[in-house]
Amino acid sequence: MKERGEKVEKERRKFKRFDAFMSVKYKMQEPTECNGVCLSKDLSRDGMKMTANAKLSKGGLLDLEIDIPDDPKPVYSTGEIVWGRKVKGSEHDFEIGLRFLLMDPVDKFRILDYAYNNWLETKVDDYTDPEEITE
Repeated sequence: MKERGEKVEKERRKFKRFDAFMSVKYKMQEPTECNGVCLSKDLSRDGMKMTANAKLSKGGLLDLEIDIPDDPKPVYSTGEIVWGRKVKGSEHDFEIGLRFLLMDPVDKFRILDYAYNNWLETKVDDYTDPEEITE
């Protein structure tokens, strides 16, 4: 509970985040050539968080290839970097937040369907609505 006088940071998230881990191949479009493979984290309708092996600039665009477990067809998308920060305790890893820019609606459904079903399997006793913003 917050003490009197402490600022309460307003939740800025519009959509529920799902801890659905998928393999993501990424390639920076410009200004620098940077690519790698990582796992998705905090997936939502609008984007996701992931870890990169280099500092990537806010506003940069990444070409993405997302592999959904047990699905032979990858999802291709473009993501805009909306924030980045160094991973605590690591010299070379950076967390970045991406907003999906170009994604086929059918592919977005495939990703969200996997994330939602994964959430259902792991949150058996959690009866909250996944669309409600939790604080």
